[in-house]
Amino acid sequence: MRKLLIFALLGAFCAPGADRQLKAVIVDGMNNHDWATATRAIRAILEGSGRFTVDVSSFPKLPEFARYDVVIDNFNGGHTDTGTRWPAEAERALEAYVRGGGGLVVYHAANNAFLNWPEFNRMIGLGWRDPSFGAGIAVGAGGRLIGIPKGEGLGPGHGPRHDFEMFVLDGDHPITRGLPSHWLHPSEQLTHGQHGPAEGLTILTYAFSEVSRQGEPMDWVRDYGKGRVYTTMLGHTWNGEADPNLDDVSFQALLARGAEWAATGKVTLAPDLGWKPLFDGKDLDGWEVRGEGVWSVLDNGVLVGERAHPRPEEPFGAGWPVDRQAYRSWLYRQAWLYTRREFRQYDLHLEYWIPASANSGVSIRDRSRAHGAIGEPDSERPDLASYPKTTPAHIGYEIQIIGDDAEKFPSGSVYTFVPAKTGVQRPGAWNSMEIESRDERIRVRLNGQVVAEYPGDPARPKSGPIGLQLHDQFTLAMFRNIRIRELQ
Repeated sequence: MRKLLIFALLGAFCAPGADRQLKAVIVDGMNNHDWATATRAIRAILEGSGRFTVDVSSFPKLPEFARYDVVIDNFNGGHTDTGTRWPAEAERALEAYVRGGGGLVVYHAANNAFLNWPEFNRMIGLGWRDPSFGAGIAVGAGGRLIGIPKGEGLGPGHGPRHDFEMFVLDGDHPITRGLPSHWLHPSEQLTHGQHGPAEGLTILTYAFSEVSRQGEPMDWVRDYGKGRVYTTMLGHTWNGEADPNLDDVSFQALLARGAEWAATGKVTLAPDLGWKPLFDGKDLDGWEVRGEGVWSVLDNGVLVGERAHPRPEEPFGAGWPVDRQAYRSWLYRQAWLYTRREFRQYDLHLEYWIPASANSGVSIRDRSRAHGAIGEPDSERPDLASYPKTTPAHIGYEIQIIGDDAEKFPSGSVYTFVPAKTGVQRPGAWNSMEIESRDERIRVRLNGQVVAEYPGDPARPKSGPIGLQLHDQFTLAMFRNIRIRELQ
């Protein structure tokens, strides 16, 4: 079944000519960044593209490079003379592998490592090196490349994480072809002052640094013997911090297409990796309000859901006081926002924010469109009258979003079926969620980690709309960057 799914993914997301999956290995185990989070993100991006199978080799264990089409280097043993090196035979093996036609991807701080490994410096071209080490490259007005002589320019560094504009310098290269000419990349370190041999490089993208006051290369490539090396300065991760930069589709496209190019010299992956907006950040076109919810769109593209708060006499008719049953019926009456379309097999990405006491969720495969949960009379929707008068979690599935990890089904759970791993949600902050909906599997990632997986109930629908929940009268929830990638 897994083999069949792999080929289904490949057909869904890859262009003609992508006739087999590529074998990738991520090398990690040491880094001044949160390398475990980065590895999870790299793996999810590459596997999600449908083009790769991915193994992980954590130092001191190192892989047999020749078994793979591409090596993803997420290792940083330190940028000084005392930095950790690999065994000499492993370093020679990587050199021979790339020189003989293998692909190498150097991820973010991995270009800090191996100060005294000459061939590694030639492969990366630019690294976290002092000006005395070698030349640098900047990007000037009109995309003009500026060579910085050895011994000149700023040393390596970066300011605090911030949103910045990314620019494509070489739009004809297979990696960048079809990408936006520029886009806003969120919450990233903008590294400046990289130095090295700086030979044989093609600069693909750059960003303007407020520290160096010039354009700084962000992505570049070079040939090394018969092999290819792609280096990206994007992809920062730090312990205890949110990583919205990893959810940027253009960054994901650069990484996946860079890995494919390094492996094959060609790119078949689409510039959007198959992702399409499900919410356009402007209006509710394509969505249906269900129940007494108020949904609005902020200027920054954030979708806000909150409940209407009628006067006490309005929900109950006779006014106060009311009995407990009537109050609970009013309090726990749900409201939803549903897509008008139905979907079958897909990946869904969204980011959410809720206050500490809030209760929300994502509905999948609920063909009743919450008919029973919102208390809608059958006469208003006779097409939904045949469904049981219950909540979406008991017809399709609800992926839980809730403020308290102590709940039986915390955020990321397949509600009533599989409790999610706890300690992954960031309270009071934006969190990213990805849901893989397959005929034979539902898998949930929260902030890049797999937190729940369920094979599905054979008696329940395989397809249906997607819904966003306002659980009760006091729920407030915000969503952004809602996108979908359908299998074909």
